[in-house]
This record gives sequence, C-alpha cells and structure tokens, in this order.
Amino acid sequence: MSSNAARVGERIRAAREALGWSQGELARRVDRTQTAISYWESGRRALGVDDLIDLARVLSVPTAELLPEAPAKPVTPTLLRAVAERVDAAKLADELERFTEAAQGLERPAIKWRVAPASPRDTAEALLEASGVSKYPVPIEELVYGCGVQILSWDFRDIDGLIVELSTTPVIWVNRNQAEVRQRFTLAHELGHYLLRHIDQFHIDFGGDLSPSVTGGHPSYDWRAERAANEFAANILMPASLVRARHAVNNNTKVLAKEFHVSAAAMGYRLAHLGLDSDADQPSLF
Repeated sequence: MSSNAARVGERIRAAREALGWSQGELARRVDRTQTAISYWESGRRALGVDDLIDLARVLSVPTAELLPEAPAKPVTPTLLRAVAERVDAAKLADELERFTEAAQGLERPAIKWRVAPASPRDTAEALLEASGVSKYPVPIEELVYGCGVQILSWDFRDIDGLIVELSTTPVIWVNRNQAEVRQRFTLAHELGHYLLRHIDQFHIDFGGDLSPSVTGGHPSYDWRAERAANEFAANILMPASLVRARHAVNNNTKVLAKEFHVSAAAMGYRLAHLGLDSDADQPSLF
C-alpha cells in the first residue's frame, strides 16, 4: 500500500461520507463495483485517471481535492482585470484587484455540507435537506459558509455579485450598498453558480451602469447559467413547500415577501411559477 494511495483513499471516503452515501451507493453512481470502492478507500488499489475524474464528478469535488497535495490555483487578479477591461471599465479593474487582495487573506470556512450538482431545484432542495433548514426566512449566509464559501461585503456600484475561487477559499462579493433583500438574493445566486459548477476561477454579475452594455457580451456571461442561478436562488430562498403552506394562510405578496426576507417582486414571480394566486403584478425581479 503506497502512502499516496492511502491519502487519496481517505479523501474519497471523507467526500463520500459528507454526502451521506454508503460505498454501495457511490459504486452505483460511479458505475464501478463496491469492491473497487473499498480497495480505493483502503489504499489497496491506485486509481486510474478516468476513475479519478469520474469520482470527482460524482462526489462534486475538484479532482485536485482528491489528490494528496492539492495544487494552488493561479492568482486571479490579472484575470479579473482582463474581464473588466474588455467591458471598458478601468476603474472596475482596479477595484477587482483590491477586492482579490483583501479576499486572499480569508480562510475557508469548514465544509458542513457537500451537494452534488443536479438541476437548480434539486440542488437547492438537497442543500436544504442536508442542512436541516425547514423554516423561513432561510439563513442564506449560514448556508454559504456551510458550503465552504467565504463572504466579503464590498462597496462598488457596478457589480451586483461576484464569486471567485482563490487558492485559499471561494469568496462571494456582495454589494453592501444594495438593500438587504437584494444582498440575500445575490448570495443565493452566486452560491448557485458555485454549486452548479458554472465557474472555473471566477464569475461576475455586472450591475449598475455597466449592466445594459455588458449583459450577454462580457466574457463570463452565459444566459443559461444566469437563469439556472436565478432558479436556484428562488428555490433556496423561497422553498416551494414553505411558500405553499404559508400562502394557504395568507396570500398577500408583500406579507409573504417580508416573512421570507425577499423582495415583493421576487415573491410575486415565485408565486406565479408555483401556480399560486398573487395580489399584484410584479414588473421586475427586484
């Protein structure tokens, strides 16, 4: 038994147990035998490259996280600057560099819950189940930290949200100038990008004066990813079962929005999506 194989096995077992899976369940999902899983976890057999890739995908972890020594990720400020400059925002590029310099000093929170990426709704529901959240308002900050993601409030008007993976930790930028309900939606939206594996090293959601000119055109924009992140955010902040139960008692959109700590517009859209009557037409998401 090699020491490397044993360390890889320990990491596989830890990732599997974090998801609450048996060796048999992992074997079924990765299409291998339970004996193979047992041998890998005990360090009695080394993994092939294809095995490593398949395990990382199913366990919803980077392949590097299963290796004995996870290589440091490249420094990202220059990459972020390149994105900002391509949307003609030099001031934004400087601000992004300051942000990443501050974020690099943060430690990664302890990972409490690992959720395999699936559909936005299923991923949100899996996280709610894993965390035991069954009441509103949903503690979104607690969920972000529990997924091993840091939060850093920042003061800049041209960004709604940002998630960047540094060598030490993933970090979500949240715009402290926005209303609390908007910040909560931003946190949920960026967490959706992270859990749904939309990001490589960073993802920027532009706002303010930049938003009309860059939407659909800036290098990190993908409308499918944006729609999926919004769907995740709606499902995590306004769980269908909780909304339906509360709506049966009081169907006032503004009251529901206040109780769930979301905007009235977001709640109006959620009610419409769930086929529930709403007392007002909502013109926009926020």
